[in-house]
Amino acid sequence: MGKKEKYRKEIRFRFAPSPTGGLHIGTARTALFNWLATRSMDGKLVLRIEDTDLKRSSSEFESSIINDLKWMGLEWDEFYRQSERLEIYIKEAGRLIEGKKAYRCFCSPERLENLKNSLISEGKPSGYDNKCRDLSESEIEENIKNNKSYTVRYRVEPGEIIFNDIIRGEIRFSSDVISDFVLIKSDGTPSYNFAVVVDDNDMRISHVLRGEDHITNTARQIMLFKSLDYEIPEFAHLSMILGKDGSKLSKRHGATTITQYREEGYLKEAIVNYLSLLSWTPRTGEELFAPENIFEKFRLQDVSKNPAIFDIDRLNWINGNYIRMKNDRELEKLLLPFLSMEKNGLPSEEDNLKIYKLIDAFKDKIKTLKEFYPLAKDFFITEMTSYDEEAVEIIKTETAGMVINRFESEIKRHKEESGNEISEEEAKEIINKINQELKEFNIRGRFLYMPMRTSITGSVHGPELPKVVSILGADDCLKRI
Repeated sequence: MGKKEKYRKEIRFRFAPSPTGGLHIGTARTALFNWLATRSMDGKLVLRIEDTDLKRSSSEFESSIINDLKWMGLEWDEFYRQSERLEIYIKEAGRLIEGKKAYRCFCSPERLENLKNSLISEGKPSGYDNKCRDLSESEIEENIKNNKSYTVRYRVEPGEIIFNDIIRGEIRFSSDVISDFVLIKSDGTPSYNFAVVVDDNDMRISHVLRGEDHITNTARQIMLFKSLDYEIPEFAHLSMILGKDGSKLSKRHGATTITQYREEGYLKEAIVNYLSLLSWTPRTGEELFAPENIFEKFRLQDVSKNPAIFDIDRLNWINGNYIRMKNDRELEKLLLPFLSMEKNGLPSEEDNLKIYKLIDAFKDKIKTLKEFYPLAKDFFITEMTSYDEEAVEIIKTETAGMVINRFESEIKRHKEESGNEISEEEAKEIINKINQELKEFNIRGRFLYMPMRTSITGSVHGPELPKVVSILGADDCLKRI
């Protein structure tokens, strides 16, 4: 017992995802808060894969979850899988049976389904009717002898369960609303509530931080901690994450997993920063902070018990800020996978020369990495294939031909004298020269600049004209004209 007390002085949190799907935004927030709490309290973090649901769990989902956690920069100190610990659960269940705190239930699935439907039709809460609770030893032996399958159920005793939630304060449950629940299923695998209690004790977990949908489970688990003579950890339950409409966050609100947000071009710094602000605000009130420094500001007691609202506009604002904080070389590295996917291969050497200039042109306009290519794609083609209606009208104006001819001549002259590369300053000089020459024809303003722009972009919108000329270079400008 003294050894256990020594262990419990150590701060130990755990994050325990089930590999039955990708890393959901809500689950990622729970992982992040466990990591922040652990680091802020100088503790240890355990990653435990809860994969006892053999039908729904998959190694692919486990790999995806681990990959996303690593991408977010969340590290753990110890790693376990429940599927590798089945013998431990069976042993502890046997201990409860011996102590008359659990019993074998031989009720068939059909009987349990009929019982459930009957209770529902009577307007009563579903639960077990304790049919097998007091079977005699001879009845139990006879059933086992006849190879009758069974589950192991916990014997709920009357009383009140009281615990102090770090976030929510005192919470009370009457055991009257909890029927005898399953510990070991008929296939020999443990129920969720039983496995986590055995694991939390075995792994010396001092703090359990999870979603508020687990509050009712906490009452059952405290019963088990007491019956198994385990030390009870501290509990804290995070609020739900809701959409702007007040309903539970779901696919209809947009992407729901970290993988999806990665594919949309959100930076890990932005995701971590934003998720940390769901139910928590630093005492300094700031909104943008380096992920590696968040734990220095984080205090578990400061977490709000009110529902968190997922606001995609706020996430986009935060992501846009982190994009602009990157230098051009960092941003190029982040953009390459998106460009490769859009262009069906890595950008060519010629394209690479344009990318830095395109980053400079569009960096302030994008909120996600995925938004870059649609804005920049026309700069990766040599000849114009389409013109918007406004551009067509501009080109049809009486003086447009004169402007475009002068523009073409100046670009040709530059190419002959200096080659294909055109700096922004050189592009400005070309445009200013044309401006001076055409003043005598009273060609100015949009009648001067728009014909040049539309002749090389097919649109009246886009970056500043000198930037466009510099990005394209002399060869592409001439081909487009």
